[in-house]
Amino acid sequence: MHKLEYIKQFDADLKQLLSIDKKYLPIQKKLAVVLRGINPFFQTIDKEIQEMDDRFIQKSLQINRHYAENMENFQRSLNVLIHKNQDEIDKSQKVKNQKIHDLNHNLKLELENIEEKVNRIELESKEKLDKADQTLKRELGQIQKVMVDARKIYQDASLAIELEQKESTELLAQRYDLEMASIKEKEGLLHQDIEQRKLAIKEDAQQASKTNDESYLTIKNTYTQLSISVNKKINELKKKYQLTLQTLEKEHQLRLKPILDSIDELKSNYQIAQQKSLQVYTEKMSSLNVIFDIQKTDYESKKERIIHEGNDQITLLNSKLSAYRETTQKEKLSKSREIRDEIKSLENEIEKDKKNRDLTQMMNQFDSDLNKQIIRTNKDITQKKKDAQRKLFELDQKHLKEINEWRLKKVLYEYEKKQDFAKIDLNFNHNLGTSELLRKSEELTYQHQKDMLLQQHNLDLLPLEFQLSIAAAVQERELNLLGNDAHVTIAQFKHAEAIIDFELKKELLLLQLRRDLAKANYDIELHILNASTQLELEKEKSKRDFVLSEQELRIELSQAIYNKQKKSIQHDLATLMNEIDLERELVFLENKRTLDELKRLAHAEEIKRVFITNEGRYKHQQRMSNEKATRLLSTYQNELEHNQRMTENFFSTIFMLYQTDRTFKDALIELYHLPSHPEVFKGMIDYLKKQQESFLVSFYNIVESYQQFDQTFYIKKIEDLTGYKYMIKHEDMMNYYDSERSKVSDKRKLIEADIKAFENQFFINQAELERTDMHIVQLLKQIELTKVESKSDTKHQDLKELHKELSNKEHDLNRLKTVIQGFEKQMDKKHLQLTPLDLELEKVQKNQEKQEKKLEKEKHKEASVFYLYLNRNKKIYEALTKDIKVYIDSLLNFYHSLYNEVYVSDLFLKDKLKVLNVQLDLFERKLITHHQGLMNVMLSFYQKHEKEQQILTLGFRKSTAALVRSLDLSYQRQQGDLKTEAERMENEHKQYEKNVKIKAKKKGELEHITFKKSLIIDQRLLSVIETKISENTLRREAELKLISENQLASEQSYTHDLELKKTELQSQYDKSMQSIDQTIQNAIKNHASLDDSITNKNQAILAKYETNHQKSMATFKQKSDHLNEVIEKGKVHQETRLVDEMHLVKRMNEKREKELKNIQSHLQRFNHQTKIDQNVVLMKELKLLKKTHHSKVKMLHLT
Repeated sequence: MHKLEYIKQFDADLKQLLSIDKKYLPIQKKLAVVLRGINPFFQTIDKEIQEMDDRFIQKSLQINRHYAENMENFQRSLNVLIHKNQDEIDKSQKVKNQKIHDLNHNLKLELENIEEKVNRIELESKEKLDKADQTLKRELGQIQKVMVDARKIYQDASLAIELEQKESTELLAQRYDLEMASIKEKEGLLHQDIEQRKLAIKEDAQQASKTNDESYLTIKNTYTQLSISVNKKINELKKKYQLTLQTLEKEHQLRLKPILDSIDELKSNYQIAQQKSLQVYTEKMSSLNVIFDIQKTDYESKKERIIHEGNDQITLLNSKLSAYRETTQKEKLSKSREIRDEIKSLENEIEKDKKNRDLTQMMNQFDSDLNKQIIRTNKDITQKKKDAQRKLFELDQKHLKEINEWRLKKVLYEYEKKQDFAKIDLNFNHNLGTSELLRKSEELTYQHQKDMLLQQHNLDLLPLEFQLSIAAAVQERELNLLGNDAHVTIAQFKHAEAIIDFELKKELLLLQLRRDLAKANYDIELHILNASTQLELEKEKSKRDFVLSEQELRIELSQAIYNKQKKSIQHDLATLMNEIDLERELVFLENKRTLDELKRLAHAEEIKRVFITNEGRYKHQQRMSNEKATRLLSTYQNELEHNQRMTENFFSTIFMLYQTDRTFKDALIELYHLPSHPEVFKGMIDYLKKQQESFLVSFYNIVESYQQFDQTFYIKKIEDLTGYKYMIKHEDMMNYYDSERSKVSDKRKLIEADIKAFENQFFINQAELERTDMHIVQLLKQIELTKVESKSDTKHQDLKELHKELSNKEHDLNRLKTVIQGFEKQMDKKHLQLTPLDLELEKVQKNQEKQEKKLEKEKHKEASVFYLYLNRNKKIYEALTKDIKVYIDSLLNFYHSLYNEVYVSDLFLKDKLKVLNVQLDLFERKLITHHQGLMNVMLSFYQKHEKEQQILTLGFRKSTAALVRSLDLSYQRQQGDLKTEAERMENEHKQYEKNVKIKAKKKGELEHITFKKSLIIDQRLLSVIETKISENTLRREAELKLISENQLASEQSYTHDLELKKTELQSQYDKSMQSIDQTIQNAIKNHASLDDSITNKNQAILAKYETNHQKSMATFKQKSDHLNEVIEKGKVHQETRLVDEMHLVKRMNEKREKELKNIQSHLQRFNHQTKIDQNVVLMKELKLLKKTHHSKVKMLHLT
């Protein structure tokens, strides 16, 4: 709590106020003691609060220390239990791992024995296969020797046939080349003759073209000389036109310059006239404003002087009244003392009564005289106020008239300025319009002169332009005729060249026919030679192929016999291997059964230890909850006691300030009864008013600080209550759902362990499968490589061994695939068992989220109940603040009443004290009520919290007991599940062992049946191969006969094709010759048609020239007439325009005179109307001023 800094200032003010007279000294000392005791009181309160805080903190530390020790002991006990059960779990895991290690060692020994047996059986089988393979290799060696001899015979015969073909081909090519060289020589001579004929035609064409060029130059030179002479005349006319135009421009500028100068002078005069008018207006307004400012200043000074004089007169009367009152009081006091002294000296009661009556009459007389003097003084003051108000009213009337006169002149000056500007604008616009009209007239006159000059110039140019156009038409006619003649000459030369080209094409077609016939003979003879050679080679190849195919069949026969022996050996080996695989599978099955039993026992022990640990945890949580509840109640009780002490201090402070106010109130009453000087009494009241305002702020600050402390306490406790309670509930809920999740997780771990075991076996077999698959791929590549590259005698034996190894690997591959599929099915089953567990986990999670939301809503709902206590506390403080405000306002009203009363009487003081005492008694009762209300809210809050804590503790105990029961039931259920799972796994192992034996038996029977079928197929294959060998000999004889027949038919076919080719070439040659003859006839016709067309074009050109000449003459005459007509119209229009401009100037002058008269009449009307309007405004304002004056007089009670 802070000290009141203003106390020292109040003490000094009080001392200064009451130090003017010694009789005030006791009161001043008493009040100074009260003031100087306020801040020490606050220091005492602060010290008590500090001591309470220290005690509160010590007790809180003691409670928390005891709680921490108990929690540490509980946690230590729980840790011991957890470590003990963990040690038991680790011990059981070590035993399980040792047993598994022994089991794996025994499994390894049994598998090694099985592998030794497998190696022995495979070795015996391999020896039998090697013996059969050696027999096959000897037979294959003999067959390969026969095949090599057949290939050698075929190679010799092929070389002889190919040599003969090469010699025949060279002879045919020599004959064909000689024929082609003869044809090429004839073609060269033909081209030389044609070129000489074309050169002669080209020289004649060049001579004709030179003659035409000379004619063209003559035509162009004649037209150029004529156009030059005509253009000289045209240029002379244009120069003359330009000189005349420049003369007109100079004359126009000389006439236009005075007009433009007058326009500029008008604009300058317009600006000067506006500035002068504005200057006159500004001078008038300035003088008007200066006069008005002087009047306004005079008005304000007179008003202040009247007010000041009135106040001085009233002050003088009050001073006289005060002096008279003091004199009366002194005389009254002295007289009363003298009479009282006389009364004390008298012994007769009658005389004493008489003296008392005399004293009373004398006191009454003094009071009567004083009252009369007060009444006279009040009348004088009223009269002075009336005089002052009357003078002010008269002054306001005069100033109001001055304001209206200023407004009227201001409006009139503004309108006069506006009219002056309008006159200036009117004159300026009229003069400017006249000048612009002159300028425009001059521009139009100048434009008319230019137009007339241009039309006359065009009329002079027209004959020369007509002469030039006639010359251009003659030139165009002569050039067109010359172009047509040149075109005819060029066409004749091209026609002659075309005839020569057609003759060349005929000779070239004949040479091409000879070339094509020679090429056809050469091609047919070459085809016949190639076909005969190819059929001879085919005959030799067929002989070789039949020998090789017979030997291949014999190889297949030997291979089939070998395969039959090999299958018999492999069948015996497979039967023994199936028996060994069954034995290995049974060993694996027994090992898995023992391993699953060890895992089940270890898991059962782990479940037992987890159950014991969880049970200990739940009991530990119950003990922790009880300890937390005990600590919370102890802490809250400590805080409640601390808060109650703070409330006591708060109300002690309020009562201290209240008693201080009462002491000062009593001191004021005592000061009145001294009696005190009125100024001192008023000063004391003013001092107490300031003090109460400061005390009100202090009251508010104290209430706010303690209210903040209480609100912080309640909010903290509400957060602690709801937070702790719902933390316990949340822990309870989390424990329940954790236990549910742990149940599902335990089931999931068991299934995942099984899946992991299956995955390990799956990956082992998968790796073995990949190695087997890679080995098979390598074997296939080796087989292909052996077939392609190997040429040794043991090739078939190598292939046989590779096929045997490939068959064994394929058998292993199929077995591994079957085993892997079994593991996949087991894993799929286990994964299907995981899906319901995932759904169950999701369901538990959703239920948990739903319960958490529900718990959060309950928390907010319960917190709202506790917030009711906070609101009750807040309302008490708000009511207390209002009561303090009412209490301070009652004191201030009391002081205001005393201060406003000129002379306080006993009766007036008694009435005001009565009203004040009622308020003070009411405030005391309300303080007690609020104090008790705060205590009751604290007590009720504590009782509510204690009840909630008991319910919470009981609920947590029940929930913990339910969790322990649930945990026990879960443990029993897990034990039952483990037993059921063990029985199920034992039944599955027995069933699987039975299925494995049945499957092995069926596989052996199936392989035996397959072996029998294979033997039958091999026997059939041997019969088929022997049949193929006999058929091969017959097919060789038939094929050789067919090749001989094909040789004869091929030669006949090529001879027939040659005859057809010759007939086709002769037909194409005849068609080409006919086409060339037809083209020559068309060229002759086209040349004749071109001559006729050129003749017709020349006649059309001459006719067109004559027509255009007649049109040009008519156009020349028409243009001349038009130009003369335009010149006449321009002159008439110019004369009409000048007459119209004269009439327009006259109308503008008349309009200006009329508008000037209108402006003057408007000015007179506006002045008259403005004066009338302003007088109306003045009367209204005077009327309003009178009403204001009467209202003010009534308000001041001066009527």
